[in-house]
Amino acid sequence: MATGESSFTRTYGPLLTMTLDEILSSGAIQDNVYQANPTLDWFNSGNRIKVLQGGERIRIPVMTGTNGTFKWYSQLDTLNITPSLGFTTAWYQWKQAAVSIAIDGLTVRQNMGPTQIADIMKEKSRQAELSLVDGIATGLFSDGTGSSNKQMTGLEAALPDDPTSDTTYAEINQSDNTSWRSQIQSSVGAAATNLIPKMRTVWNDCGEGKSGSNSSPDYIVTTQTVHESFEALIAPRVRYEPNPSGGADAGVEKLLFKGATVVMDNFCGSGNMYMLNGSHIMLFVHAKANMAMTEEGFQKPIDQDALVAQILFQGNIAVNNRRKLGKLTGIT
Repeated sequence: MATGESSFTRTYGPLLTMTLDEILSSGAIQDNVYQANPTLDWFNSGNRIKVLQGGERIRIPVMTGTNGTFKWYSQLDTLNITPSLGFTTAWYQWKQAAVSIAIDGLTVRQNMGPTQIADIMKEKSRQAELSLVDGIATGLFSDGTGSSNKQMTGLEAALPDDPTSDTTYAEINQSDNTSWRSQIQSSVGAAATNLIPKMRTVWNDCGEGKSGSNSSPDYIVTTQTVHESFEALIAPRVRYEPNPSGGADAGVEKLLFKGATVVMDNFCGSGNMYMLNGSHIMLFVHAKANMAMTEEGFQKPIDQDALVAQILFQGNIAVNNRRKLGKLTGIT
């Protein structure tokens, strides 16, 4: 018996012999397993997923320095015509993931007719889709080293604990390029005293640059524990209005920090909080492997009475301006 399956023993006397079971069903198998995916949902909104047609890898031009020829001058002074560099390219590789759906012919045929509670083919497809989404949601928060470095280079790679260390991200060495560093507040400690001040610091650091506050984070994600601590900090400041339906609502439905939504995501690492800017981080996917079943659909192996299909993902996270992204660690 597979893990999690129900089991019970029946004795068929007169009642069970002449009485059918009553089936209480909505027509779909209810999900008791998979987590919510608010961060993946955020990428799905606001044009943050870029659907591409191909390419060996993805390249994004980035500015890493200033034009150093500026000078004050008078009349016929010689001007500085030294060519300025300050540009480079960030490179992002494709990462692949897949789930398979396999079902034997006997099961398909048993699931037909008036005894069918739910379409097993549709439910297995939905189960596979949810499994793929969960895997991608896990990858969003990864550093890319999982599965022998085949995993998506997610937020832990884009926003490392030490953005000054001698390592590369998108083939650019962050220790050599100070502009290619995310904002970090490490070892925050007790949320009750340190969380909001540290959030304010990271927020202001992310807002630096020519875009200023107009390019500040618009999405903040953390764990349930930290999210509840943040809610506890702002709850005393909430002014409650009478509820038209009667009673009092003791909760805060939507949490914000300087206008940015603050959400909890079960895939977020313990004690972490990420401040993201949707203009500077994106999820690129291939049009032919965009979290969807392959075009061939279900295929029948030549040597089996079965049907098999795959749902594919090919893509990765990409960043065009790391200093616009922030992270807090060690929140307790």
